[in-house]
Order: sequence, then C-alpha cells, then structure tokens
Amino acid sequence: MTLNTPALDDEARAEELLLSVQDSLRDLRNAFKALKERADMGEDVKGAEIKSNFRDLGTVLVNCQKLETTLAEARQKRGSGGHGGAVLDLDAARAEVRCALGRIRACCRAGSVSE
Repeated sequence: MTLNTPALDDEARAEELLLSVQDSLRDLRNAFKALKERADMGEDVKGAEIKSNFRDLGTVLVNCQKLETTLAEARQKRGSGGHGGAVLDLDAARAEVRCALGRIRACCRAGSVSE
C-alpha cells in the first residue's frame, strides 16, 4: 500500500536545512578563529568585523532553534500513532495490487485468478 507522508517530507526537509545551518555555524566558528589569530598576531581587527560575525551568529542560532523545533514537531507527528499525517494514495495502491496479481498469474499460469 502506498502512503504519502507529508510529516516525513517535512522532517527530511528540516534535517536537510539543519545540516546547512550546522555548516554555517562551522564557517562562523572558523571566522572567529581567524579573527582571534589575527588579533593574537597583533593585527588590527575592526569592531565592525566582530559585530558582523556576532550578528551572523545570532541569525544562525535563531534559525537552528527554529529548525530543531520543526524537526521535533515532525518527529512527534510521525510517532503520534495513526498514519502520522499520511494520506492513502488509492491509485498507487490499486496499481501495486494489479502488478502483484499479474505476477501471480504469470507465475502460476493460472487463469483462475480474477481480473
């Protein structure tokens, strides 16, 4: 039987976006590390650079929290019993049954399997 599962699609999308946010966090960590190294070497680090990185960090953290919440909600929907928001695709189920019956007919060479 074929099920369309919006909750699983939402979950997959949220996981994909969360990986992207994690990449952004890694990039920001590297940027802060580079700024620290520059400052440790006595190079002049502008306050604007630091403020910009902190602003970006705040944005990424907010996005990360939102995605984690979305992911938790999608997982909760999936685990809440029933079909987890799944919708029955009757046309696809019908096609699967027809295909299975066709294989049975071919295998058994029986004309007694109903159409």
